[in-house]
Amino acid sequence: MSDAPSTPQFCAWCGSPLAYEEHHHEAKFETLAKQARDKGEQPPPLPDNVEELMRGDSYVGACPGCRVLSHVISHHARP
Repeated sequence: MSDAPSTPQFCAWCGSPLAYEEHHHEAKFETLAKQARDKGEQPPPLPDNVEELMRGDSYVGACPGCRVLSHVISHHARP
């Protein structure tokens, strides 16, 4: 897995080469936890390894081939 590129390289829809840019996103579990707290509920904590896996890196790119805007979240498995 160490030979994998650090960012996505191709359009997920048509396979054209695509230069993705980093894009900030909030992990879904964080959004759901905030929504629960806003309702007065206290969500149970997730194990650290689950949070780490779900955070991932986020990228966005507009494909010149099929003209689709793609948002990719790259999750990292533990070695």
